[in-house]
Amino acid sequence: MKKGLILARIGLVTAITFTCCYISAFSGEIQGTVLSSADSNKLSGVKVQLLENGQKKVTNKEGKFAFLDLQSGDYTLLVISLGYRTMTIKNLVVSEEQVKEIKINLEKIEFLFNEILVVGQALPKAISRQSLQGLEIKRLPGATGDALKAIQSLPGIRAANDFSGQLFVRGGGPEDNTIYFDRFPLEEAYHFGGLVSTVSSEILNRIDVYAGGFGAEYGRDAQAVVDVHSRQGNRKKFSSNLHVNFLYSEGLIEGPIGDRGSWYLAGRRSYADVVYDLLPIPKSDVITALPRFWDYQTKLSYDINEMFQLDLNAFASDDFAQLKLGKDKPDDDLSGAFYLKNSFHLQGVHLRSILTPNIKYDLNVSHSKRLINFKIGKGFYLRIQPTDIDVRHDLTYKITPRFQIESGLNNNIGRAVVQTFFPRPPEEGDPNFDFRLSEKVQSNQRNKGYEVEGYLQGRFKLTNFFSTTLGMRFDYARDLTGQIAVQPRTSFNLLLPLGSEIRFAYGRYMQSPQPWQAYPPSGNPNLDETTAHHFVLEIEREVGVATELKFATYYKQLKNQIESVPDQNPSYLNLGAGYARGSEILLQHRQGNKLFGWISYANSVSKRRDSPDQPYRFYDYDQTHVATITASYQISKNWEIGAKWQYASGNPYTPLTCEENVKQPCAKQVFNNNRWRQIPIYGEINSFRYDPFHRLDIRINKDFIFSSWKMSLYLELLNAYNRKNILTFDYDENYARDEKGNVIKDIVSQLPIVPYIGIKSEF
Repeated sequence: MKKGLILARIGLVTAITFTCCYISAFSGEIQGTVLSSADSNKLSGVKVQLLENGQKKVTNKEGKFAFLDLQSGDYTLLVISLGYRTMTIKNLVVSEEQVKEIKINLEKIEFLFNEILVVGQALPKAISRQSLQGLEIKRLPGATGDALKAIQSLPGIRAANDFSGQLFVRGGGPEDNTIYFDRFPLEEAYHFGGLVSTVSSEILNRIDVYAGGFGAEYGRDAQAVVDVHSRQGNRKKFSSNLHVNFLYSEGLIEGPIGDRGSWYLAGRRSYADVVYDLLPIPKSDVITALPRFWDYQTKLSYDINEMFQLDLNAFASDDFAQLKLGKDKPDDDLSGAFYLKNSFHLQGVHLRSILTPNIKYDLNVSHSKRLINFKIGKGFYLRIQPTDIDVRHDLTYKITPRFQIESGLNNNIGRAVVQTFFPRPPEEGDPNFDFRLSEKVQSNQRNKGYEVEGYLQGRFKLTNFFSTTLGMRFDYARDLTGQIAVQPRTSFNLLLPLGSEIRFAYGRYMQSPQPWQAYPPSGNPNLDETTAHHFVLEIEREVGVATELKFATYYKQLKNQIESVPDQNPSYLNLGAGYARGSEILLQHRQGNKLFGWISYANSVSKRRDSPDQPYRFYDYDQTHVATITASYQISKNWEIGAKWQYASGNPYTPLTCEENVKQPCAKQVFNNNRWRQIPIYGEINSFRYDPFHRLDIRINKDFIFSSWKMSLYLELLNAYNRKNILTFDYDENYARDEKGNVIKDIVSQLPIVPYIGIKSEF
C-alpha cells in the first residue's frame, strides 16, 4: 500500500512537472525598454510591476526588463521611477509562443512634491482636464511656439479671431476664465490683447485646462481655469538659449544653486520700435512711439530639507504705444492723441511642505500691481491702478490609501485708484455701442476690497472600480456684493471592465460683478452674484499604449446674469439667463518626443436671454462646430514637420435692418458734435453669421547640432492656402446701398498667408 502510494506520488509529480514544462514551452513573454521622453536616454533602476500576478522587475543598465512564462491573457504594467511621472499601461495582450515587445517613454517631473503616488489605489481623476506638455507647446504648428496660443487647438476652446487672445471655453466668454501661473493669478496673459502671451514657452512644464465641472480647489469668478506650470531651472549645469523671430527676441539663462536648488531668468522684448528708429527713412508724424512690449519671468527653487522646498517667483509684462489720430477730421471726438500703457508686476513666495508621509501643505504669498493708462481723442482717459496681496493655504491629508481630504483658504486685500472720463465698456450682445454717442462717465475714486475663499473636499475610492469626490466652496467679496457664495461640487469615476472610465461631475460656480458694474457712479452696488450650474459626463478609453479616446458632453445653466438696462438707474440688473450645451470627441496620440497629435470635434450651442420678457438669442461667443486635426512628427534626429488644420462655424453678428429686409432703412441721422451723423439701425441680435473659418498651418524645424551647442531654424506658414477669413464688415460711412438695394460693405479679413521664421540657439 505504502509502495503504491509512493509510486502514485511519483507519477503525480512527474505529471505536474510534464504539464508545467509543456505550458512553459508554449507561454508568452513581455519584454520592454524604458526611456526618458525628454531625451530618449535609457533608464535603469525603474520598477516595473505586473499587476495581475504581482511580479516585479527592475530595469538594467540598458533600460530593459522582461517577464517570462506568462499565460495567455491581458496584462497591466505599473511603471515607477523617482523623478518621473508614474505610468500605467493597460491591455497588453499576450498570446502563446509570443514575445510582446514594448517601449515605454516616461515623462520627467521637476519636483517630487508635485506628485502624490498611490500605488494600486489611485484617487479620482480630475474631470474636464486637458493638458499640453512643455515640448508639445513649443512644437505645435500654428502657435509660433507661444504658450497660451497653443491651447486654442484643444477641443471646446476657441479664440475670437487671429488677432485676439480672448478664449471662449464651452460656450463661455473671456470674463469666465481665470489664468494661473504657478498658482499665482496671471492678470495680464497677453500683450496687446492677443499678439503674444506674456510667459515664455521655454520655462513651461505643462498647461492644464479645466473646461468646466472642476472641483472645489479652483474657484472665485471662474467657470474655466487655465493652470500654467513652470519648470525648475537646470540643476546640473549653467545653460542658456536665445530665440529670435521677426516679432521679438527672447532669452533664457538658468543654472544650479549648489546641489539643492536652481534658478532661471527668461525675458523677451519686441524690437519694431528700435528698428524703425534706426532705419534711414522719413519718419511718420502719426506714429510718435511705435508699439513695443517686454516681459520677464524668474524663479529660484531651493530644497531646504527633505520636508520643505521654497520657490521665489517674479514676473512682469509691459505694453506701450502712442499715435496721433484723425488729423484731417478736427471735428471728430476721437481725433488727437492715442496713448496706451499697460503693465503688470507680481512677486511671490511658494513654500511646499511634506509634514508627514500623509500630510502635504502649500503656502502661496504674492504681491501684485497693475497699471492701465489709456488716453484717446479730445480728453478721454481711463487710468486704473489696482494693487493686491494674496495669501493662499492648501492642505492635503491622506487618511487612508482610499480616502484623502483637501482644504484651502485664500485671503485677498486689494485697493485700486480709478480715474476716468470714458464711456462704460460695451456689453455683450449690444451692437449699438458708439464711442462718440455713448454717455461718458467721470470718476476719481480710491476703492478698497477684501475677499475670502475657502474650500473643503474629500476624495474617496470606495471600491477598485468606483471613486468619488465631494466638495464645498465658500467665497466672500465684502466690497462687491457682501454675499457668501456657497458652491457644492461633486464628481464620480467608474472604471469599466474593459479599461474605459466614465466620469460625471456637477458643480455650482458663482461670479462677482465686474467693478464697473458694481461701483458708483455707473454701477449698481446691490447686484447679486451670477450663478452657473455645470453638468458634465465624460467617457475615456486608452486605445493602445500611447493613444487615448475621450468623449464629453456638458450642460451649463446660467442664472442672475448681469445685463445693462438703457435709460434706467441703476443701469445694471440681474435680469439675464442662459445656457450652453455641447459634446466633444478627442482622439489623441503621444509617442514620446517622436510623434504627437490629435483629431477633435466639438459641437455646442450657447444662448442668452437679456430679460425674462425677451426670447433666447445666440451668445456673442457661440461656436456651433469646431474641428481640429494636428500632428507633429520627428522625421529624423534633425528634422521635424507638423501641420494643423482647423474649421469653425462663423462668429454670430447682428445685421443691419436693411440686410434682413431691403425695404427697411439702414441708418438714421443724429446730430452730434456740431454735425449730422449717420447711425446704423440694427436688426435681431446675433441672427446672422460670418462665413465659416478654416485655416491650415505648417511647421518645419531643422536642428544643427555642434560640439557644445545646438541651433534650430524653423519656418511656420500660417494660413498656408491664404483663406480670407472674415474679421468684420466695413460699411460705407453713410451706409449707402448699391443699385440692387443692398448695403455697401467691404470684408475686413483676418491673417493672410504669413511666413513666420525663427532661429533658436541652445548653449
